[in-house]
Amino acid sequence: MSEEDVREVVISKGIDSHHIDVYPLPKWIALRDKITASMQLVNRVHRNFLRQFTQNAAHCTLDSQGRIMLTPPLMEKAGIKGNGNVVIIGMIDFMEIWDPDELKKHEDNTPLTDSDFEKLEQLPLI
Repeated sequence: MSEEDVREVVISKGIDSHHIDVYPLPKWIALRDKITASMQLVNRVHRNFLRQFTQNAAHCTLDSQGRIMLTPPLMEKAGIKGNGNVVIIGMIDFMEIWDPDELKKHEDNTPLTDSDFEKLEQLPLI
């Protein structure tokens, strides 16, 4: 994020598991706009997803050391304990913050299968 001179981020509950997502503010705005443009507010599933995605989101300004303060509600939802042990994973244009035990559980319960790789082969990735 320092390469792009990011000073503001939005932190939110991970979309698919127990972790915290950290989005540079421009990325969050683009993602928010894309999601809301494709959602129908009369659809209960869409509203529930939107609520879960945004209800604990918080705007943060990075300090002079490039740090942010995680909120207690997000830490609780992600299973992050107050001992300071976390795993930070760069996801190209955003980051994930995990409790190490939660990450291990997630990796053990959601391994990539041969079928997953076959689906990925269909995409023009590289």
